[in-house]
Formats: sequence, structure tokens, C-alpha cells
Amino acid sequence: IVTGEKIQGERVMTTDVSGLYRLPNLPVGEYNLTVLHKDYGEGKQRKGIKLRGGATIRIDISLMPAGGDKRTIEVPAPTVDVGSSSTGMSVDKEMARRVPIAAPTGKGGANRSFEAIAEATPTAANDTYGTSVAGTTSPENKYQIDGLSVNDPGFGLNGTPLTVEFLEQVSVESGGYMPEYGRATGGIVNATTKSGSNDFHGGVWGYFTPGGLEGQRKYPVRDGSTLQTQNTLGWLGDAGFDIGGRIIKDKLWFYGGVQVSRSVYKLSTSWNRTIVDPNTGMPVTDPDTTYRLTERIPGSTVVRKAQGTTVQALGKLTYAPAKNHTLELLGIYAPSVSGGNGTYGLNARTGNPETTSLQGDYNALAHRYNDSATDVQLKWLANSDDQKWNFDTTLGWHHQVNQRMAADGSSLASGSGLSNVPGVIYRQNNPSYHALTDFAELPPGAMAGACDPWMAPGQLIDASTVCPATTWSTGGPGFLWDRKLDRFQARSMVTRLARGAGHHLIKGGLDFEYMGYSSARGYSGGTLYRESTSGSFFQDYRQYGYLTSPDQAVILDALRWNVRSTTIGGFVQDSWAIMDKVTLNAGVRYDAQHLFGGDGALAMALPNQVAPRVGLIWDPTQSGKSKLAINYARYFQSIPLNLADRAGSGEPGSISFHDVDGCMNPADVDMHTGVCNDNSARLPLFAGDTTPDYYWYHYGAAKTAIDPNLKPQTSDDIVALAEYEIFPDGRLGVQYTHRWLTRVIEDMSRDEATTYFIGNPGYGIARDFPKATRVYDAAVFFLEKRFTDHWLLTGSYTLSWLRGNIAGLFRPETGQLDPGINSDFDLISLLDNRTGYLAGDTRHVLKVFSAGEIVVDNKNAVLLGGAFRARSGQPVNALGSHPLYGSGEAFLVERGTYDRTPWTFGIDTNVGYSHRFSKDVVLSVTMDIFNVANFQQVIAVDQNYTFSDVVPIKGATKDDIESMYPDAEKNPNFGNPIAYQRPRMFRFGVRLTF
Repeated sequence: IVTGEKIQGERVMTTDVSGLYRLPNLPVGEYNLTVLHKDYGEGKQRKGIKLRGGATIRIDISLMPAGGDKRTIEVPAPTVDVGSSSTGMSVDKEMARRVPIAAPTGKGGANRSFEAIAEATPTAANDTYGTSVAGTTSPENKYQIDGLSVNDPGFGLNGTPLTVEFLEQVSVESGGYMPEYGRATGGIVNATTKSGSNDFHGGVWGYFTPGGLEGQRKYPVRDGSTLQTQNTLGWLGDAGFDIGGRIIKDKLWFYGGVQVSRSVYKLSTSWNRTIVDPNTGMPVTDPDTTYRLTERIPGSTVVRKAQGTTVQALGKLTYAPAKNHTLELLGIYAPSVSGGNGTYGLNARTGNPETTSLQGDYNALAHRYNDSATDVQLKWLANSDDQKWNFDTTLGWHHQVNQRMAADGSSLASGSGLSNVPGVIYRQNNPSYHALTDFAELPPGAMAGACDPWMAPGQLIDASTVCPATTWSTGGPGFLWDRKLDRFQARSMVTRLARGAGHHLIKGGLDFEYMGYSSARGYSGGTLYRESTSGSFFQDYRQYGYLTSPDQAVILDALRWNVRSTTIGGFVQDSWAIMDKVTLNAGVRYDAQHLFGGDGALAMALPNQVAPRVGLIWDPTQSGKSKLAINYARYFQSIPLNLADRAGSGEPGSISFHDVDGCMNPADVDMHTGVCNDNSARLPLFAGDTTPDYYWYHYGAAKTAIDPNLKPQTSDDIVALAEYEIFPDGRLGVQYTHRWLTRVIEDMSRDEATTYFIGNPGYGIARDFPKATRVYDAAVFFLEKRFTDHWLLTGSYTLSWLRGNIAGLFRPETGQLDPGINSDFDLISLLDNRTGYLAGDTRHVLKVFSAGEIVVDNKNAVLLGGAFRARSGQPVNALGSHPLYGSGEAFLVERGTYDRTPWTFGIDTNVGYSHRFSKDVVLSVTMDIFNVANFQQVIAVDQNYTFSDVVPIKGATKDDIESMYPDAEKNPNFGNPIAYQRPRMFRFGVRLTF
């Protein structure tokens, strides 16, 4: 008989003749187990059994014959999961609350989202867009809330960053997971929400991180920057409440909560003028750094804000209509807004300000963002009376809205406000830069004439610009979008307990998924202009359009596509306890995905995703206190709809060039729609009469060709692990993971971007391209002691290697997020030197998390917690520019071999005090200190060796890079820091629970 606060009533089953029992599909929580027999008196009970999500624990109970002495013995439940050969970690609500895991910055920083907590897993690390697992990239993960997939259908990121305040547990399956989990080549990140119970419970909380208490920041120094921007925290925090309980005892429960979070950053921009030799006007350089020396202009600092607000609301009903039947209805709504009204927005993908280099007018750089996520799920759980059959059926819907508007609130293609103003990028550098005062006035507090050019003594014509503008954006806000995304899911699973040469837990299921993506995107005013480096003409740098006849162009105010995808899958698996000594987990998963383009036609078919998985587990103690396991698994990646939206639908673009003498100011709407749109101000593209188009170049109208024998993106891993319970509630373990990419899907070109096709690099029609490779090897040593007896401890050391020629679904070097169509294999001229150490290659990682509670008396306690992280450096590349693809695309030496960033260390602490007013009412106040020592080590450097257009030379090394690329003008900032560790921060919290 099993009872607990997370189940309505009790779960009862009868053991078989051998005394074996198994109760599957219990929710996360704490349980009491009672074993009764008519010949054994009062039986025996085990209390306080803590069950982690997805785990199987073994509890042996011996009964004494009736009439014997009655004894009460308290024995903790085992902590080793003897039913699984997977790797990963679970973070329960106690650890999430007591240990300072997620820093109050970046993605999920203000609301403390479950993805940020997942970084505590031994093989997990933060990347640009979230948390990477076991050498993969964050879009490769599958993000789930109560089993409902909340991945962004368009790009694969976490679409619902739910706060940990509403969660019972966050579990991360990093490898070796069973066939019931699929459609991901990364990890499975599952958040389990809290539920109601027969007892009313809840809480009120508030957290606040003031920027004024930040430790001293170290700022990167750049060569010759006239405008220097410092990004500091203004403040961030959250407040909320939750409550749960019963409507009808053991029949109908409820749970709900609301949280509001806000982030405010300060962007302080100051003007700096170049120090020049008073006799020659030449810039004076620092002999140590070779930087051009600058001096800050007094009174020139201007402060703006980047800020955003998020609201999260969750509601859940749990209903038991009949014995052994449970219905759960879950609803989540999480809207957020940022930017506008004189402030900058926050990038929803990273959580940081949308720009920190304010090289442009506010109207050109700032945007207003409206983002929201909605999730609804209905789940039916049923068990047979003998508990040998279990049924789990769910219907779910995930919906996202993502809008990027102009700062004045005008939306894409509205024809009004800033959305109707074209953007312009100025970048003249020959024979000299523009003066910044050509575009912006000195701040009112600055001395007049502080940026006047240096003049040769006694002359009026020879001048040197002392406040140069290397680049400047003006006019409208440029790229805007309006996206609506949906994911409909239906899944049904059945579990059967059976006997046969031991005991079997057989599970099978079917699931269907429909994804839809309504995409509208375009440029303010229809065009984004870019100045030539000579300053003599403007190019239609970005513009959607098509030609109806020679030199007759139609410019689109927006490109609109509706794309979709269907996936059907199923699995069968068996956990076979062979003679109750060794457990064999074996199964297979099948999926088939079909993507449809903007014209409704099939764009890509990815059937036959057959994923076998097998694992073997042996418990030498035969008591649930140890295990030795090995596992093999194959995984397939679900392809996000961005590929169907872009490559499967077409992106028609048109380019022309405008003489600056006629089209003098394209940011002026009248000039943009007038003379700039007339052929009299256009420059001819080609000489001669071999082309019918004299002024226009057109590209991207057709769909991208696809290999008819295209295979799905595939990854495999082998996992071996050993665990032993070294003391009650504590286990020590070691694991080894070998994970490799088998095939990827990418776009390629054989004719230097004239035409593209999509295939599997190294296979099929792309067999002449190098095979995509990514190999991850890691040995992990870990210790985990869950929170009992007033303390917990979790620690891990990871030794790993990550090599290959592709990082995953995004490019860390440039931040490009186009899953399946990144630039990794696009051009043959860029293929050399791409194989080596990948961006996520970190040789050594040490993580230690701890928490304790010092009981003062029966009402008061001191709360303590801490975290320590040490991480060796990451690879540094030497990158060059490409004439078609721009900067950061060419690897000048073998990938990841130029240098390494230094080791980084971090110490975080938690101190608090709690007072118990009654048995269930507790008030606590806490203070988290992140980066206690205020370490300011370099975490990223400028990897652009040159902005000159170069072609990689195979075999070039760090020692001969200058001789190999003699014509490349070296970037003076190459190898210099662009980011340091976040400074010391304080987070204050107060919480009342009942």
C-alpha cells in the first residue's frame, strides 16, 4: 500500500508468489510504503521514501511472523536508480531554493527559469541560447513541462522558460535514455510542476537584485572607439505567490500561482576623442597595446535603459473521477514585453539587452518586443485494479507569439511611424571615416567643439578626424518580424507488468505532433541600405522583392509564409529483470517527420527514423544500493520549422546600387520613395548587353533543392556507469560517455552561393563534401547526497574532449541560429581548417553545490548554501572575412588551436534565517552572493584576426599565420578581451510558506 501527498487516496497491489512488486508511474514526491500479510501480524511500514522523476528505486521489506516481538526500525530508502542505465541529474525544489545555482543575469535570470537550473548537471554548460548537454547545443535539447514539449517550433529553443517556483523538480537526462524519449540529439530537460493535495499549502515570495551593489566591473578596451558603452545592471527581481489544496478530498485538487519579474539594465555611453600628434595629426598609439589612445570628453556620458517585464501564471486541476483514474488539466500563460518609450529591448533568446554597442540613433537600434507562451495539457492516467496495467494519454498545445516592432510601437508593414522609415548603415573608411558629429550632436554637457577635426598649423584644408564613426546606423529600425508558432501533441502509452524468466516492465506508445509557423518578416521602409566603404554609393543591403520583367522590380514590405510539419512516432521497450539479478533495458523508437513549405507542398521528408536502444544493469548488492550499467542509444533530431520557412519556401531578394550624388539621404522617406527609387540615381550592375537586367540583381526566389535520398540528423552514444550508496541518502559514482554525430542536415553550394542544395554532408549528392563530425568523450566522477538530516551535497568533476567540424544547430562563432541551414558547409572555399576543437570543448569542469540548516531551536534555523565552479579555458580561433559571407566565417588555422581562454573560478553563497510560526507556517529571509570574490577573468576574446577577405589555407598554424596571409590587415583588437566574468551580485529574498 503506497500513500503520499501527491496521489489521491492510495495505490494498492498484491505481490507475486516470489514477493516481487512494482508500482510504476508515481509522481515525484515523498511516500509511505506499507506491506501487509494475514500471517504476519501488523506488517511493516517504511516512511519518507523520496522518489525522483523517472527513477526506479528498490525497497526490500522482510515481515516477521505474527506473535513475535514488535520492533520499529527506521531505514532510509535507497538512492540508486537500479532500473535505468541513463545519465543525468535531478534538481528538486529544496536544492533549487537553498543552493545559488542560477545567477540573476541573462536568460532566465530574473524569474529563475528551469533551464537555468539545468546547468547544475555534470555535463551541462551555458551556451549562447540556453544550456548545452554532453557536447551538444541548446536547441538540440527537448524541453518538457509535465511531459509537454515546449520547444520553440521555429528554432528549437526553450519556448516557455517557466520559473522554478512552480516546480517540484527539474530532471535532465543527458544520455542513455529509453525509447519513450525521442526527437532530440541533446538532453531531455523535464520540469515537473507542483500539484494540489488534501492539505492547503502555498507561499508568497519576493527576490531583488540591486545593481548598485554590484562589484567593480572590468570593461573591455577597444582600439579607437569614439563611443564606448558600459552595460551594468540597474536591478532585477521577481515577486509572486502560489497556492494549492483540495476542492473535494481525495477527489479534486487544485494548484495555481502567479509571478511577475522585471529586468532593468543601464547602458552608459560616453564620447571619446582620438589623441593626435599636434604637429602631424597622426593618432598617438600605446606602445604596449598598439591601441590608438583616446580620452573621454567630459560631460559626454548619456545613460539609457534596456528593460523588460514578464508575467507567468499557472493553473492545474487534478481530478479522480473513479478508482484508479486521474485527470490532470494544466494551463500556463507567460507574456513578456520589453523596450520602447525611450528604452531598449531585451533579446528573448539570451535575456540580455538587444544591443550593447550603441553605434547609431536610438530609432535605428531600439525595438519593442512582445513575446508570449501559452501551454495547455489534458492528461488521463489509469491503472488496473491489480496495478499491472497502466495507461497514460495526453493532449497538449504549445503556442508562441514573437513580435519585434519599432521603438514607437509601429509594427511590420504598418505603413506608419518608424516601421515606414528605411534603415541606413554608414561605414565609409576610405579615404577616411565619417566624423561622428556628421550624424549626432555632442551631448549637452560636453564642451562645444570637443570633436572638431585637427587642422594642420596655418592651413585650412588638411584635417584629421578625432571623433571617427567606424559604423553608424540611422533611419528606421531595420529587421522586424511577427511570428506565431503552434505545436499540437497527442500521445498515449501503456505499461504492463509481466512475468517470464524474471519480471518485465513492458511499455509502448504512439504519439503525433503537428507544428505550425506563421512567419512575417521584413525591413522598415522595405529596405535596409548600406553605404559602400568608399562612401560613393548605397547598396540595397537587405530587401525582399522580385522582378516582373527586365529591370522592373516589385519591393515587398514583408515576406509572409505559413509552413508546417507533421511527425508520427511510436516506441516499444522492455525493462526485464532477468531472474531478478540483472536488468536488461531494450527497445526501439520510430519517427517520421514531414515538413511543408510556404506553398503547402511537401518540402522535406524524413521517414525511417529507427532508433534502437539497449542497456544492461547489475546491482552487485542485490539490495538497491549499487549498480553497474552500460548503454547504447541512437537519437534523431526533430528539424525546426525555420528550415521550411526559409529554404523550403524561398526568400526572394533584390539588390540595386544608388549613386550618393542622387540618393543623398535614403533614410528620408520622401527621398527613399522618390529619387532613390528611380533608375536615374541607380548605378549599372554590369557592363555590356549580355544581361537583360541593367540595374537589378535578383536572388533566392526558388526553394532550395533537396537531396531525394536525404537522411535524418542522427547521433549515437555509449554510456557506462557505476554507482554505490556510500552512506544513507548519498551515492558515489563514475560514468563515461562517448557520443558522436552520424549524419547532419545542412545546406551547401558548389558554385560559391549562386545555387544551394540541402543534403547530408559526406553522403548522397553531397558525398564530395566532408562528413559532418562531432565527437564528445567525457569521464564524470560525482557524489550526491540529497537533502536529509538538514544538509545536502552534490559535486562532480568532468574530464572531456569535444572535436569536430560542426557545433550543432547554431554557430557559436557568429551566433547564427538557422538549424539545418547554418553556414558550416555552405561554401567550398570555406571548408579548410574547420575540423578541430569545437567551441564547447572544456577539458576540466568542477562543480560543487551544498546547503545546510543549523537548527537554533524548534522555531528558528540558520540557512546556509554554496556553490563552487572551476572551468578550464575554451578554444580560441583565428577568423577571417569572406567576400560573400562577411566576418567570422573563414578559419585561418585549424579550428580551436590558436589559443585558449584562461581558467575561470566562481564562488557563490547563500545565507538565510527562518522562523517557524506554527507547524506549517514559516518565514525565511535569504541573501545570495554570486561571485563572492569578484573574479574578473576573461571569458571571451575577439577571434576576428582580420576583417579582410581571405581564403583559408590548409595547414596554416599560429606560428606562420602572418606569413601565410600577408595581405590580411590584422585586426588590432584580435585576441583581446570582449567579455569578463559577471561581477559580484547580491540577491535578497523573503518567503512565507504555509
